[in-house]
Amino acid sequence: MSSTLVVGDLWTGLLALGAAIVLTASYVLADLLALLWRQYFSPLQRLRGPPSPSFLFGNLREMYNQENTGLLYDWDATYGSTYAYKGFFGGPRLQTMDLTAVAHILSHSDAYQKPNFVRDNLAAMGAGSESVLTTEGEVHRRQVRFFFPLQRNVKRLTPVFRDKASELRDVWIGLSSKDQSKPIDVLMWLSRATLDVIGIAGFGYRFNALSGQSDELANAYHLIFATAKKLQLRTILETWIPLLRKFRVHSEVMDKAHHHLICIGLQLINERKTTINHVSARRCWDDERDYSELSPPEPDLLSVLVRSNMASFASQRLTTPEVLCQISTFLIAGYETSSSALTWCLYALAICGRQFAPSLWILRHWMKILSKLEYLDWVVRETLRFHAPVTWTMRVAMEDDEIPVQQPFWDKHGELNRTIKIAKHDIITIPIQAINKSYSIWGQDAHIFRPERWKNPPESSKAIQGLYSNILTFLSGNRGCIGYRFALAEIKMFLFTLIRDLEFTVEPAVIIEKTFNVVARPVEKSRYNSVNKMPLFIRPIPSISASSSRTNDPNET
Repeated sequence: MSSTLVVGDLWTGLLALGAAIVLTASYVLADLLALLWRQYFSPLQRLRGPPSPSFLFGNLREMYNQENTGLLYDWDATYGSTYAYKGFFGGPRLQTMDLTAVAHILSHSDAYQKPNFVRDNLAAMGAGSESVLTTEGEVHRRQVRFFFPLQRNVKRLTPVFRDKASELRDVWIGLSSKDQSKPIDVLMWLSRATLDVIGIAGFGYRFNALSGQSDELANAYHLIFATAKKLQLRTILETWIPLLRKFRVHSEVMDKAHHHLICIGLQLINERKTTINHVSARRCWDDERDYSELSPPEPDLLSVLVRSNMASFASQRLTTPEVLCQISTFLIAGYETSSSALTWCLYALAICGRQFAPSLWILRHWMKILSKLEYLDWVVRETLRFHAPVTWTMRVAMEDDEIPVQQPFWDKHGELNRTIKIAKHDIITIPIQAINKSYSIWGQDAHIFRPERWKNPPESSKAIQGLYSNILTFLSGNRGCIGYRFALAEIKMFLFTLIRDLEFTVEPAVIIEKTFNVVARPVEKSRYNSVNKMPLFIRPIPSISASSSRTNDPNET
């Protein structure tokens, strides 16, 4: 009798398991068929575009390395500024460099949102699901309002930028004095310096990365970035069949890294809350005394976040998970983008050293007031045009639409189109770097690093509705980069300090390419392997260092 019951239970379990498998497979198949149906009947199928080398990956593999191959510029020359390339499972994706179309897409943020797979990847990289990078609609607009005070107080952070830039300069002088025949990996050191900056300026947290001290929070972020994967079949299936994400296998190492982020974030929040409450309580007891010396630096990012978390009204409050996500987001964005831009700037100056020598000589000898240095400003603008840290952005249409264009285009059926017909769920890619280096906008020298172009920029560049200097690097609209003023001030101060006292050169035989892991990072190519680094030779300039480099008043900046 008992054996019969056991057999019966076994069959019941097997039938239940089989039913679950069949049900799951049915959901997966239904999702896949719906995807293929939408893609097949998308109006983007009418657009011209490059042939697809793979049904599964489309053109995505070749696009991953496009900045090194010039692929997008070839496509632009062949198909015009508006065309469709192939994504996963052969689905058409709109790519447009038409500035009217780009402005329409970026200014209608509710109709064109970040795709779920982009938001999921950003969340997994440490930003979190409630980050200003990953939220949309009214939630995003509510979060953005909390950061407005920070944009007006960037100048207050000048001493932080100056001190860390000077510390980095001294480290490099020390390393180069030991052995000038060995290059220095400026990417590594700039990443350490900018991590220190965002820690102090944003949160009052000292990573001490430049001094080589180990820090759990810094290690956690480096681990998360290092584990970012290239395209894999599992990633593709999870992207388009959301049900499969429930069966995702989590890495123990990644889980530990995320745990560190949460723990240290909570520690920062609680410490700042304690300080704020302590000062408030003391003021209540003694209104006459000045307690400013007890207050946290105001209004740094952490103070803004914590005060919003303590607000009485729900509409003015950020939840604790939201605050944690913003801390992670600004730590990531605050040091990766700035270190990328600075690295590529020094590389550009190194490979074109002789060309820029007269201008840099004048710059070094007349560095007194940072805001008055016109040529330095040109160098920063040209760096952000030529080496955008984030090279593209992606959107998904939330509704059917017709996108206006500046330049009518021919489709594959020979018809002239004056709008781009788009269907709900269609994917759109805006190639930031390609627009920044477009021949039709910047002229025939668009692919040359030339800061002097900013003395008289082309009239056509004014059609780029970016947040800064008619380039798309910081995007535009309410999804534009919140911290762009912080990044600009930091980049300028570091360049102000570094190129005043140091000369950079590069070994001609070294091959440097770009790789993409959230931001554009340099990779040194060799016969055996490829490593993320930027090896430059650094030589101090004694005559300038001794006479003027350390005498300028930083408050004049």
